[in-house]
Amino acid sequence: MDAEQKEGAAADASGHSDITKVVASTVWNGYDCVFSNDDYLKKLQKEERDRRKELSSEYLGTSFRRRGSHGSLKDYGWLRKLDLRSDVPSIGEIRDWAFDTLQFEETVLVDVFISMLEYYDLLKEFNLDRETLKRYAFAVMQKHHKDCYYQRTDIEGEVHVLGTTTNASGEDGKSLGDGRHILCEYHNWYHAVSCAQVCFLFLTLGGADQFLESKDIFCIIVGALIHDLDHPGTNNDFEVKRNTELAQKYQNDSVLERHSISEGLNLCTENLELDWLKSFDNVEDRKYVENYITEAILATDPARHATIMKEALAFVEKGPKAYGNATSKSLCESAELANFDRSNLQHRLFIGRLFLHSADISNPLHSSFDVARDWAVRVTTEFSRQASKEKELHLQVTSYMDGLDSEYNIAKVQISFFEFMVQPLFDAVGKLFPNLSHLNDWGEANCDGYRDVIALCKKERGGG
Repeated sequence: MDAEQKEGAAADASGHSDITKVVASTVWNGYDCVFSNDDYLKKLQKEERDRRKELSSEYLGTSFRRRGSHGSLKDYGWLRKLDLRSDVPSIGEIRDWAFDTLQFEETVLVDVFISMLEYYDLLKEFNLDRETLKRYAFAVMQKHHKDCYYQRTDIEGEVHVLGTTTNASGEDGKSLGDGRHILCEYHNWYHAVSCAQVCFLFLTLGGADQFLESKDIFCIIVGALIHDLDHPGTNNDFEVKRNTELAQKYQNDSVLERHSISEGLNLCTENLELDWLKSFDNVEDRKYVENYITEAILATDPARHATIMKEALAFVEKGPKAYGNATSKSLCESAELANFDRSNLQHRLFIGRLFLHSADISNPLHSSFDVARDWAVRVTTEFSRQASKEKELHLQVTSYMDGLDSEYNIAKVQISFFEFMVQPLFDAVGKLFPNLSHLNDWGEANCDGYRDVIALCKKERGGG
């Protein structure tokens, strides 16, 4: 049975309407995001936990500092050289589209995460211990592979980037290898907090919070924070093509997303000092939180983009009838925002899926072209490295990741990504939440910036 069939079967079993049959209904089973429970899986988990504990202990107390550039990477001047801020931003600054996570020291972003939860008074409502949450966020920060533009002060000059080390050769079939200095330009702690903060803006400035329960808001912010936890800087297809242990463990289905869910929730079960889940002492509440986070993070798998689009368009076209069981009495009085029923769990779950997926690909919509371009060169650097590794390992090369060796090509890819994936999704988001309808305007403006880059490259080549 392939992944799509599994999703359909799970949805059928749950009795949902047609639109939900294509949405993954995998649940957190208490210790992993998997389809089965067997001795082999437990063995893999124990080995991974032991290895991670050994590695993470070496990083405690290690300091990092921002570099303007990395010697082995070409950024075309797109990467900004910043003096990182060490002050904690106000909630007003966080609640602004101009907010830029890349401007801050990484530890400051722990407080940004807490501030977003405190805005909704969630710590008090769920009796969540502030220090436990801070320790948890710090552990999440440490479990993300470091931004390659930060270098450990005690090993400067000896930094290894994923894809250039022997552990990434694929000879042992392991995804993450045994290297101690795996660094990621894009899929790192900064991206995690950026996604959480964009979700926060969707909820607050977008007005979506009125359709959600407090538990949902908590799950969206926490889910965004851990959605790419322990990401190796390569994609699911790379795992599957190499038949890694992770690919086998998760049956080639949303491999890295399931791994991140496992890593994020197991932080609570493996260390009492990080266990915020204990605050949800009611079995049903705990299960709700675990399952909501699971479903929202699975939606960040790019392979599920078409499913999210289908759901979003169904809501745009049919409103509450998209799920067939809305309670009209509880619908918002506003004609503009009458698509969602707060009492309908399926509506609330869909908002979680939509927001995590949308935030995950929202960098092209940043209000500043300089910020959008900074993120662009980061992600395309990871793409180029994966393409190089695929060639080295004699694997089929991912076409859109190959040839990103010039400003011209990177700018073309950014425009294509916006037009093909980002713009249609945010057209739907803007129709569902009118306060978010302006975001594509910034995306268009950023594409104009890339078109200027293309025009300049052509002029320099003598092509007009």
